[in-house]
Amino acid sequence: HSFGKSMGSSNTHLSLESMKSSGVASFHSVDGAKIVCTMNLCLLFSLGS
Repeated sequence: HSFGKSMGSSNTHLSLESMKSSGVASFHSVDGAKIVCTMNLCLLFSLGS
């Protein structure tokens, strides 16, 4: 019975970990997009001037 309990807790732990990792991944991709956009804007301004 205790084995089943530990299995359940590990399952919830795994789902929490996957949620965290996916959230971090999406956050990083958004951050990367912002950086790329900023770099592109800087390039455009430097080329325009």
